[in-house]
Amino acid sequence: MYERVWRGGGAAALSVLLLAGCGGGGSAAGTTPVSQAPQTSTATAERSTPMGVLVPLYGYPLVSSGSGTSYTTSDSPAWTQVAAGAAMVPTVAIINPSNGPVACSSPPSATLSAFAQGIGLLHAAGVTVLGYVETDFGQRDLAQVKADVQTYAQCYGVDGVFFDEVSRQASQASYYGQAAAAARADITPAGGKTALVAINPGTYPDSTIAATADITVMHESADLNLSAVPAGLSGYAPARFAYLALGLNNLPQLQTSMLSTLYQQGLGYVDLTDQGAGNDPWAALSTQYTAMIQTLRQLNQEQH
Repeated sequence: MYERVWRGGGAAALSVLLLAGCGGGGSAAGTTPVSQAPQTSTATAERSTPMGVLVPLYGYPLVSSGSGTSYTTSDSPAWTQVAAGAAMVPTVAIINPSNGPVACSSPPSATLSAFAQGIGLLHAAGVTVLGYVETDFGQRDLAQVKADVQTYAQCYGVDGVFFDEVSRQASQASYYGQAAAAARADITPAGGKTALVAINPGTYPDSTIAATADITVMHESADLNLSAVPAGLSGYAPARFAYLALGLNNLPQLQTSMLSTLYQQGLGYVDLTDQGAGNDPWAALSTQYTAMIQTLRQLNQEQH
């Protein structure tokens, strides 16, 4: 019912976009065996903030059962799991109704009502909620991008925007600067906060692109490599980077050591998942999501 096309971030243009799903760049899920410790070359950073999760929560917020008079709906287990984890680890969740927002309507459509309920669940747990907006590497009409932002602002009550398919090139800095400005102007989170802007080039972008965002996804791939930060981004706080890895079929054996490595590097946000072998890696949570939350909680407590 809610089919999405995995369009990948900047690195995907150089790699394999053959799977269904939604997200950023890198190798196709399942094509890269992960059987050893991550390759790292980033200098260790001093942490001043806890590590949180940036989780693509692309599944529908409700599940149903029965039929006719016995038909009932309830909150999706994935959404309740993310809400529960927010009590232990700072959590930013990305919602994606249908490769972007479903249009506003009065009265609200069933989909709009379902997402309102789901977002309410997340907000009650302290989750920061971002709405998914694709940009086609800066080729999508900026007016359409801004229209998606406005729809989220008017009818979803999100806390910011996650721009996907983000170009790495400095020539697109104005485009992303305008998109980010629209998000911050139109979206007004509760408590007087400024809208949060996250971008997903799937790899390190030019510094002028990173400067438009609060969070930059610098890795989205089916491997656990950790590349050195380019010289142009040396002044970009590691806490503003996010690291996503998917299709990790031996995640139980590697998750703790990888999270520890990322924590030591100072990265701000992470999501590691064993989903993605031939399907949308973000349609369901990792089977190791709760274990990830527990490990991050322990790392954060040890630091402070």
